[in-house]
This record gives sequence, C-alpha cells and structure tokens, in this order.
Amino acid sequence: MENNLETWAEYIETIHHDSIAIVVGVFGLQGHLLYTNAGMRVLLNIESPQTINHAPIDYFLNPQFNDLTQRPVTDKPIFEGLLTMGDGLELIRTVKAKIYRKNDNLLIIGEYDVMELDSLNRQMAALNREVNTMQRALIKEGVMLKRALDELKETQTMLVHSEKMNALGKLVAGVAHEMNNPIAYVNSNLHSLKESMGDIVAAYTSLETLVTDKEQPELQAEANNIREEYDLDFLFDDFDDLFNASTDGINRVQKIIQDLRTFSRLDESHLKEIDLLASINSTLSLVEPELKKRHISVERNISNLSPVLCYAAELNQVFLNITVNAIQAMSKGGKLEIRGREIKNNIQLEFVDTGVGIASDIIDKIFDPFFTTKPVGSGTGLGLSLAYKIITDKHGGQLTVSSQMDVGTCFTIVIPKEVLLEKEDDS
Repeated sequence: MENNLETWAEYIETIHHDSIAIVVGVFGLQGHLLYTNAGMRVLLNIESPQTINHAPIDYFLNPQFNDLTQRPVTDKPIFEGLLTMGDGLELIRTVKAKIYRKNDNLLIIGEYDVMELDSLNRQMAALNREVNTMQRALIKEGVMLKRALDELKETQTMLVHSEKMNALGKLVAGVAHEMNNPIAYVNSNLHSLKESMGDIVAAYTSLETLVTDKEQPELQAEANNIREEYDLDFLFDDFDDLFNASTDGINRVQKIIQDLRTFSRLDESHLKEIDLLASINSTLSLVEPELKKRHISVERNISNLSPVLCYAAELNQVFLNITVNAIQAMSKGGKLEIRGREIKNNIQLEFVDTGVGIASDIIDKIFDPFFTTKPVGSGTGLGLSLAYKIITDKHGGQLTVSSQMDVGTCFTIVIPKEVLLEKEDDS
C-alpha cells in the first residue's frame, strides 16, 4: 500500500501545486514568498513569484499579514476561519483557511467552500430567473406603454385638430362678418365716386368749353396749360379702367371671403348634405396662388354627383391636406386631376398628381401619425394621418394611396352616402 502511494505521490503533489481550488502558500515573516501554488497565486493576483509588481502582504485584507506575524508559535493553527484577500477594490476573494506558524515561516492552507459556492450558484440561478422574468415583464409593459403613448398622441392630435378647426371657424366667421360691412361700404362708395367723377369731368369740360367760346386767348392758353400740366386727357380716359379694376378687386375679395366660409363650415359641426364640387372648388381657391407659383394646372372631372352627407368642415380639411401634399410633390410644375363618380351607395374621389411619387418602402407608412419625408422642421407628419382618421373613423369611408416613382400619386377617397345618416341617428 505504501509503495502504491509513493507511486502516485508525484502526481498528487502536481495536482496540489496546479490546483486553484486548493490554496497553499509559505511566507517569511517579512512577507517574502517561499512557495505558492496556483490557488495562492490567484488570490495574490500574480502569475508567478518572479512576476510581482505589488507587495503580496498588502493583499491580506482580513486578517492582515502583520496581525498574523504577531501571533505566538504553537502546534495548533494560529488562525482558522475565512481568509479574505485581494486589492480591496476590484479583486476580493474569500476562502476557508488554516494558518500555521513554524519558526520564522507562515504556512497557509485554504480551500474554496464548495457547498457555499453551490449555494451561491443556486441563488444566482434563481436571481437570473427572476431578472429574466422581470425583463420580459418590462418588455411587455414597455410595448403596452408605447402602444398607449401612440394612442394618446393620436387622440391628442385629433383633439388639437378639433380645437384648431373650431377656433379657425370662429375666426373665419368673425373676419368674414367684419370684412363684409366695410367692403360693402367701399363697393357702394365706388359707384357713387364713379358718378361724382363723371359729373366733375362733365363740369370741367363745360367750363373749358365756355372759356374757348369767349375767344380770350389768355384764358384759352391757361386752360390748355392746366390740361397739359395735370395730364387731364389721360386721367379722364383712365377713370373707367380705375373704377373697373377696383370693382373687380372688391369682387375678388368678396369671393375669397365666401370661399373661406365655404371651406371652414365650422358652424356646421353636425352632418349636413353638401355639394362636393363646391367644396373642392373652395379648397382650390385657397391654394390657387401656390398652384400658379408652381405652374400646376388643375383638371376637374366631376359632374352630376349627388349631395353627400358629411362633416363638411373636416372633409374640406381632407381635400386641403391632400391637395397641399400634391402641390409639394410637384415643385417643378405638373398637373393635378380630380375625378369624381358614384359607385352604388358610395362617392369616389381621386386626386391624381404628376409629382415625384412615393417610394415603395415607405408608402405603407404614409398615413402613420408623425411620419414625414420632409426635412426636420418642414412638416409635422400629421396632415395625411388626420385625413385618414377623418375619412375612416369620422365618415366610415376609405382612404387609399397608390404611387409610382417619377410618374405620380393617386389618393382615392370613398365615402358612403347612407351609412352616415344611420350613424348620426344612432348617436
């Protein structure tokens, strides 16, 4: 038996020397290393006794090395318990250890507590499972919060839109009312002024004729000087043009006011039958300056459409948003065609432009709230989203889009003619 153990003694010694689960070290009382196995070198954070860049005794945290050297020599361990070693910051390890003192040397023998490690591992595994469960719950809650936030933003957007439309309606009604009276005064006064100027021209002509008939050269010369100095021939001829241009301007202002009132219709918050062509024309009148500026022609193919029951102001907002979107897509000019037809119980409108088109990878997002292809600060991404909500949620219709790059885009609106009446009755 003894011979057999001697056979394995070298291997056993090698295992102890290379093991990191078993800690063995011999130190002089001054702190110099006499022997360390792999486990002790791990605690001291050194690769070998020859590669030391710090004092090993500084790694004795509890108990400290100086405390151990002060203990008396005995056959029993001078320390038995948990030995904590490390740099006190990032590296801290604890092992079960026995420390002996023989003459001027300290022998340290220690081992990691396998049972404690197993317990710690089980606790760590349980904590990991709890962390994973919490992470999944957080992810789920995050998704729910994001969905709720998106819905909140959408609701807020619609509320803001509703408030803006209401405020705009009151503003338009007030402006239209305030402008109608002074414009009526100006229009009436223009006609009176035209008659008065006609009388003044006739009176001056009569006076000039009297001077001429008197055959007094000095008075005739003075009359001719007055006519030439004030360019009366031009003024008399230009009076009619001035009055006609002013009258035309007044008529255009009155038409703009009427278009604004037709467009807003915000005093009509309930369902009402309207003429779609009149609504579209009022919308086009509002954007006419931009259409001319960009050299965009408009073609209307709408005729004989039945009146539709709708929320007029909000439907006009849809027309405006889609028209503005088409204008922005035709920065270098083009054509906007608006088609309308009846399909059974529905009205179908198509807004077709010859603009740059919408890329296939983003066309599915075109109605998403806050989605925009414009540069930061140039758009909110709400126009088409609001249009979609107004058509689908408010009117029970459909709003779809098809597009081809560098060819153009078509927005199609389908509005039912009878469902809306049932919807209003149910409310």
